[in-house]
Amino acid sequence: MAAEFASTARYAVDEPNGYGWSATIGDDAIAWHMGLDEWGWNARGCSSHYLAAEFAQGTVADAITDGQVRAFALFVRLAAVRWPKMPLYWPTHAELDGTALYGQFDGKSDVFPRSDARANELRARIMARLATA
Repeated sequence: MAAEFASTARYAVDEPNGYGWSATIGDDAIAWHMGLDEWGWNARGCSSHYLAAEFAQGTVADAITDGQVRAFALFVRLAAVRWPKMPLYWPTHAELDGTALYGQFDGKSDVFPRSDARANELRARIMARLATA
């Protein structure tokens, strides 16, 4: 996990096509790449509608850890200071890919493939963490 986190965070800084996201989420770790008042370009037309966080995950088969849920919940709490009316719903890149707002279909599968029940499970874990912390 530590190596994947470092690699993903480094890619956000060195990304050759100009893509970017607000933070990389690791196991109880957040790597900040831009301020919460800035927008990265990471999900085509959806980019300016959502704050983007990339979970460090080698493949879609790799589980999102409890530490990543804790770190993402902290990211959400900090973002809510700047964006108090931010909806508490986080579509995955795969769920946005191919929508009218997104603009085309790229075949994204992160954090889980489209229609994968694990995305809803992850959102439920995040909401539970936000409710208890």
